[in-house]
Amino acid sequence: MIELLRKDTRVDALAHSYLFWIGLILLLVVLYFLPTLIGLLRSVENFALLFALNCLGGSTCIGWPAALIAAFMLPTRRDRW
Repeated sequence: MIELLRKDTRVDALAHSYLFWIGLILLLVVLYFLPTLIGLLRSVENFALLFALNCLGGSTCIGWPAALIAAFMLPTRRDRW
């Protein structure tokens, strides 16, 4: 029993590491705003619409995939020329 408790100290040390939590939060923020970042890199025309869709609907199971699809489907500014 004591042997099992000693093995969990590595996991416990990781959970108390502030670098782990900062890295995890940054990763989650980047994943949350991934559709916005893709739209920014593609220079989509309706970037404000994409950003609003990502911010307002991103926390739902429908809004985030919709924003991701919109990031790839919206026309870019280069397509107009």
